Amino acid sequence: MRLTRRAALAASLLPFAARAQGALIPVTLAVSSNSLAYGGLNIATRARLFERHGIALKVVVMDSGNAAISAVLSGSIEFASAGPGEVIAVRLRGQKVVIINNVYRGLSGSLILAKSVADKLPAVASATLEGKLKSLDGLAIATPSATSAYTHPYKSSAEAAGVKIRFVYMAQPAMAAALQAGAIQGLIAGAPFSVTAVTSGAGVLWISGPTGELPASALPASSACLETSEAYAAAHPDIIQKMRAGFDTLSAYLREQPEEAMRMLSAAYPQIDAPTIQAAYRNDAPNWGRPVFTVADIRQEIAIQVASGTLKGAEALDPASLLLNP
Repeated sequence: MRLTRRAALAASLLPFAARAQGALIPVTLAVSSNSLAYGGLNIATRARLFERHGIALKVVVMDSGNAAISAVLSGSIEFASAGPGEVIAVRLRGQKVVIINNVYRGLSGSLILAKSVADKLPAVASATLEGKLKSLDGLAIATPSATSAYTHPYKSSAEAAGVKIRFVYMAQPAMAAALQAGAIQGLIAGAPFSVTAVTSGAGVLWISGPTGELPASALPASSACLETSEAYAAAHPDIIQKMRAGFDTLSAYLREQPEEAMRMLSAAYPQIDAPTIQAAYRNDAPNWGRPVFTVADIRQEIAIQVASGTLKGAEALDPASLLLNP
């Protein structure tokens, strides 16, 4: 009789399970790359954390943050994730994109210098940050885009040291091959792309972003945040709330289930060996688990953009207008 009742109970729950599954709202999120800046997001999708809040999230990898935001502006997808610099750039063009919350706190991109270049430098060049920056003068350094969160910290730091870097724009997956071919002399990328460039023997870690080697005044509040159009946010406040809840759940998941989260991270990046995954988790989990984005963060981003001269007129923007319900 007990088994019969259990079977009957399971059968009675099937319609509810089907309805719950059918009630999931399909949402597409375009991201600027598959770097470890999105490690937390990849953990969340593999652990189905957004499904707990009624969202069936599909993540699409684009070539850059500009491409991701353009997809949102075209109406082909609902959300994008890129650096706040890209949001400032499109707002200066009069396009109404708003930041919903943070995805990666701080700077996830490191500068990798070609080993052939580093080997020719005197040992003193790598002894100080100033020496490292001065050695970049005139070099062709790849970065995802002019407004990437990776670009302006290095640009402004170099210019403060009297150095001018010759930036070359390309997608992160293409950078390691370009470095090996000698088409560029360095690159700015997040792991695993920065790691690949080093493990291949073509490059050396020159300046680390995640460990905060650059001056604090040059460091962004975020390397990646969640964005959508003002029109979509106004029309779908329930989905905005569910997306925010998903990132809040990720924050708790990283704290409470680190071993399981690390397993999900390893599955998302099978090309990265276990020690590197473990190191990445230790370094980046705190940055993935801080979804709050503030007006002060936007002010910091605007100040960096103004100082670097990348985005003219950014100082005239109202920081609060870039955030949804700041």
